[in-house]
Amino acid sequence: MSEFLGQAVLEHAMAKPRKLLSAIEVQAMQEALSTRLDSVGLPSQPEVAMRLLELSRNSNAQIADYVKVIRNDQAVLGRVMRLANSVFFAQRKPVSAIDRACVVLGIDRLKAVSLGFHLSRAAQVPTDRDYSRQIWGESLYRACLASEMARLTAPGVISEAFVIGLMMDAGLPLMPTLAGDKFRTMRDQRPSPGRLARQEFDDLPFTHIDVIAVLAKKWRFPDLLVKPLEWHHTRPPENNRDDALSRLHRIAYVVGLVELTPISNSGRIAKPTEATPGVATAQRVLAVSDADMAKAVKQSFGEYGMAIDMFSEVAQGLTNVDALMDAVQVGLANAMDSVLEQDLDAIERDKGMRLTIGGQPVELVKDSDAAGLAYLYDSKGSRLLSHRFELSQANPQDISHALGLDNLGDEDLGALKEGLSRLAA
Repeated sequence: MSEFLGQAVLEHAMAKPRKLLSAIEVQAMQEALSTRLDSVGLPSQPEVAMRLLELSRNSNAQIADYVKVIRNDQAVLGRVMRLANSVFFAQRKPVSAIDRACVVLGIDRLKAVSLGFHLSRAAQVPTDRDYSRQIWGESLYRACLASEMARLTAPGVISEAFVIGLMMDAGLPLMPTLAGDKFRTMRDQRPSPGRLARQEFDDLPFTHIDVIAVLAKKWRFPDLLVKPLEWHHTRPPENNRDDALSRLHRIAYVVGLVELTPISNSGRIAKPTEATPGVATAQRVLAVSDADMAKAVKQSFGEYGMAIDMFSEVAQGLTNVDALMDAVQVGLANAMDSVLEQDLDAIERDKGMRLTIGGQPVELVKDSDAAGLAYLYDSKGSRLLSHRFELSQANPQDISHALGLDNLGDEDLGALKEGLSRLAA
């Protein structure tokens, strides 16, 4: 791509809503976001976090390997010692050695909190401090809930689930700086997490998901972390694969929909049943029982109470924790997030059509009576792009361009046109 053409594509991409970007414009948008992230002063690579990430990728790493990294890191060392001596672990004698402290925490918890501490601190920006501390406080709970769900459904990646839960909303505190007043207006209306993500996708040139995806790649996160972060507001496929990546995607999806600030537009405190995704969500996506989910929620709040001290530098503690635990518990047992409910209803109403267009798998799904969704997949079944369109104005050329499938032949365009006609029928 020439420099002139590249600049033109970049400017065009940053002037269009995210839902209308083609594949080449998405790439240009991500490059622009990367430059903006450099300009707000985020470090290019948190050194200690990278060393911990390298260890986490080594399945043979032992607690002693983590001790070597943490021993010379005063910021984490003191916090790990405080955790090991907290009421949560109820040790008979004070823990005075870092080796013993790490054993008390256990390798999964040690990996999670030490890595999470450095990543959350590195992702801080000086502006909008109150909002940032609120989001990081909520994110810490999401991390604890994700790790407890992983104990049920993906016990080999508990620490990875913690980091995904912690980092999935790390782009939100950066959005006021990067996207300005338009995002602030959305945020101040207090939409549910799923609805906010949809509003960003429909009205802004990039979303908080794009921000964390770019940041994760800058920091060289492994795909096991990057993909669930990118997909945490994307419905998991129905095939229910049992690999670690698919399990983490399902966990991220459910955890990402939990409402932790349940305040309605009228200003009253919402009932728990209005707040969070329901048991149908948990059972369908995670295949866990009510009793197991209740246990996970209870334990997640215990983990949160233990961890909040370590993250107090960046995170504001959740208020009225007992009431919030009831809200999350009842919400997970009885309700369904409105955005997810619409999505699942659309899927039940129309299972969607799978086509092969330009050699690429494409799925068409009715999103509502007036709108549809087109998804582009790679050869492994992972979603690459999505595009929302009005059914009354849909045409094959616009949709193929939005998915980056340009220069299609008549046969492919005809198949796409037929699929759109069936969808609108």
